[in-house]
Amino acid sequence: MKNIINIFIITLLLCGLCSCKVNVSESMLTEIRAQAEAFNYDEASQRISDETGVEMNPVFLESMGEEMAQSIIDELDSGTFNELSWLELTGYSYHVIKDMISGELEADNISNRGFNGKDNFTVSFVGDILFDPDYRPMAHANTMGGVMNCIDTAVVDYLKASDVFLINNEFSVGVRGEPVRGKTWTFQVHPDKLSLYGDMGVDIVSLANNHVYDYGMEGFEDTITYLDNAGIPHVGAGMNLGEAAEGYYFVVNGIKVGIVAASSAEKVRFTPVAGEASAGVMGTYDSAEFLKAIKAADEQCDVLVAYVHWGTENTTKLDESQKTMAREYIDAGADAVVGGHTHCLQGMEFYKGKPIVYSVGNFWFNSKSLDSCVITLKIDRQMKTEALIVPLEQKECETRLLTEDAERRALFDRVESYEPQGVTISDSGVISPKSDLVP
Repeated sequence: MKNIINIFIITLLLCGLCSCKVNVSESMLTEIRAQAEAFNYDEASQRISDETGVEMNPVFLESMGEEMAQSIIDELDSGTFNELSWLELTGYSYHVIKDMISGELEADNISNRGFNGKDNFTVSFVGDILFDPDYRPMAHANTMGGVMNCIDTAVVDYLKASDVFLINNEFSVGVRGEPVRGKTWTFQVHPDKLSLYGDMGVDIVSLANNHVYDYGMEGFEDTITYLDNAGIPHVGAGMNLGEAAEGYYFVVNGIKVGIVAASSAEKVRFTPVAGEASAGVMGTYDSAEFLKAIKAADEQCDVLVAYVHWGTENTTKLDESQKTMAREYIDAGADAVVGGHTHCLQGMEFYKGKPIVYSVGNFWFNSKSLDSCVITLKIDRQMKTEALIVPLEQKECETRLLTEDAERRALFDRVESYEPQGVTISDSGVISPKSDLVP
């Protein structure tokens, strides 16, 4: 329409110069120019809806401003528009734009963190933590003046600086219930200890593990209730399969990252797997339901991480099911797989260019001397992900950052040597594929 009006203006001007004596007033030209310059948000919204898959509405498009709206149309005209174009042109990804228009950005399972002023953001993961007063970590903490005196300040500062930080909540929370009969290790933590998560900078916890049900259904229900009351997001368990399968999402720098969690940790089952109408953890003993959860979450976000409790404890040897399912998760839509449960570090690899970390080990869980780590995913403005490992040591109920070059390198070398020997780790902790496995 704008081009047609421009042609009309030129025609009138030319006529004014010739002998046909068409009377073209200045006011007429001004009005026509105004019409030419007016942006038609209705037409633009319809075109954007037809060509991008985003159900654009004129009011929202107008709120973006004419310059931005025109840049979208220009990109469509060029034939180069793709999903990444939304982020480049508006500062928000395809999925975030859709959520803004629909109102889903205000959903209970989405946290909008805004912009951090950097050209990337970080999502960090650690393993098991335990606040049960009947076990050695808390007994040691009491002699040290508290838990925060048992975890290296440098580690806490690093985790607080992460834009998103997830930890595995390896216990039941509350005061009700009885220990599950026949289970050797059962953990329960008083609700007031949840404040420690705030001290550590925890943004979200995983409940997909083999200890969240240690005090039966009462303890399980209370765990979810107390976490909700404390405003601590959680994934991987619920009062039914729908809740257990649901992902949680963070929007940082205009990009939406999702996390889903599941467990296949128990060789002898004490912890129920959630069913259509029954409570429990998100199970992945048979991966079918978790694959559905991954596919559903992938449709809702730009970057998706599957956090999984699995494997055999105290060994670097992988279960065959770990290797098989990790690939299935990525094929279903996960952009990274981070595992835990084994109480020790396990190996890493890349599959289709995406990182698989088989186990991050303990974070602060027992008195053993063990390698530990933080796994961080650094996501840039093009939604490209870089995986990093921050080397830690758990020893005598304390967790510290490894700072000496030799001890850092030694831990990296050990991880590189673990099955499936699929990565190289730089001295700065950047994880790279030794070979990218393709089926």
